[in-house]
Amino acid sequence: QNMEKIQVEIVPGVGLGKLKFGMSRDEVKAILGEPDHQEITSYGDDDSDKSDAWEYHPLRLDLSFEEAEDWRLTILSVSSEDYMFKGSSLIGLNQEELMEELDVLRVKDLEIEDMSSEDHPEQTLISSDELGMNFWLHTDILDEIQWGPLFEDEQTIRWPE
Repeated sequence: QNMEKIQVEIVPGVGLGKLKFGMSRDEVKAILGEPDHQEITSYGDDDSDKSDAWEYHPLRLDLSFEEAEDWRLTILSVSSEDYMFKGSSLIGLNQEELMEELDVLRVKDLEIEDMSSEDHPEQTLISSDELGMNFWLHTDILDEIQWGPLFEDEQTIRWPE
């Protein structure tokens, strides 16, 4: 698994290089090979909503497939400064730098929430609804970018072509 297999440009609503939202697990495996770690979790009250999370450690890349969407790829998340958004490397920036950079990149609809908990003290989430992007900061440093497909409305995902 090397970086060359993966395009490093984050494309909101679409994916990452050859990885596109809506792909099946087999399609992803054909591109990336077997994940280093795989775990199925349930987040519904009755174990109904299952999610299959894959981690590719050398790539600092996590993927999630949702049962509710027929196990299609629904979330990508990256934690390496090798990944670029509109040509900018964002991982490692502090909140002030990130906000300035996103402003330059014309990302306007940002919401900032304190997501601190016992497990994750000093955690902040900056999200853009319009782009379907989440920027996770820990102790004021961006360490994870997470994104998914865009929605037509509350229920309907607009899968990339």
